[in-house]
Amino acid sequence: MSQMNANLSRRTFISTMGVLGAGLALSACGSSNTSGAAAESSPASGDKGLEVDTIHWGRANSGNIFVTLGQKKGYFADEGLTVVEDPVQSDTDALTALSTGAVDVTSNQGTSGPLQQIAAGQDFTIVGGYMLQGMYLIAKKGTTWNGVGDLVGKRIAHKAPQIPVCYAMLQAGYDPTKDVTWVSTSTSADRYAAVVAGEADYGYMSGDMLYTVNNSPDVDIVVYADELMPTYGCCRMNMRTQFVKDNPKTVKAVMRAMVRSNAYFHANLDECVEILAKELNTDQDYVAAYLKNEHYIPDTDPVKHQVEQTWEVMKQIGLVDADAAAKVKLEDHIDTSFYEEALNEISQEYADDYPEWWKSRKEFFQEHDA
Repeated sequence: MSQMNANLSRRTFISTMGVLGAGLALSACGSSNTSGAAAESSPASGDKGLEVDTIHWGRANSGNIFVTLGQKKGYFADEGLTVVEDPVQSDTDALTALSTGAVDVTSNQGTSGPLQQIAAGQDFTIVGGYMLQGMYLIAKKGTTWNGVGDLVGKRIAHKAPQIPVCYAMLQAGYDPTKDVTWVSTSTSADRYAAVVAGEADYGYMSGDMLYTVNNSPDVDIVVYADELMPTYGCCRMNMRTQFVKDNPKTVKAVMRAMVRSNAYFHANLDECVEILAKELNTDQDYVAAYLKNEHYIPDTDPVKHQVEQTWEVMKQIGLVDADAAAKVKLEDHIDTSFYEEALNEISQEYADDYPEWWKSRKEFFQEHDA
């Protein structure tokens, strides 16, 4: 594949929706901005037998609904865990904090970003997931969608080529490094503004902007990312490999709490809308626009096969160096065992609470991880 199109625009577009986009970035019921010094985790006390009982979680501006529920519903406490949410201001900051041990877990930094770090030599392990899907493409109102061929020769606003778009183009025989111009923009608010101003034909958008987009006189959603690449695994849950090896009981305890949160979330969407609106001091209609959108799905499953697909796309479009990627054994950086064990245990312990949900999750795991 050729090098990425050189004429990426570096302009930042101003939008009247910018305040919303900046303050309420992608994701679900964001937790409060709890901060704490990233000290060494202390030895576990009590009868849980954990290697460490304090976990530092890199908290993006959007938070993590499953962490929020784990805190509010006592799921972490039930496992003997204390989770400290340490604010991180960007994807780069989060992954740097993970690599240095300042935090133990990151979950909101996409999939390609951590994989790029792994290709560059960072020893991270993907142990679970957060956002399964939720992104989408917008265009000027009235734009029709006939398929991925509509993107050829067009400008797409985002900070970097996006895997679902590139995957769909590659599958259709197009070259996303030549057949599309990627207009570099920092936020979804910038991308919205770029499309409205005619500086881009399409904008690749996050869930937090759904209320704005749905009520916009200027733009329409033309396609959701999961329609381009099914269950693509938007954000993965990452830990340092050595931390995983040193603390297997703690890692499984984290996953047990997250599995419980995942089940509660899907059974109680209305309550989660209320939680998020309160946490972010915003209207419930704003939150419901994305939390209740059928294409917007948080999920703790690692989706190993989708991560592997993403890795292959990244190699094809040059997001990772081919020589460096050839030295990486990707399966050494994806561990689905903690999630699988947590799912099996929790589904037995709480079998009567969500029987259909547990069944669906086990089937989903067999399809996407086994």
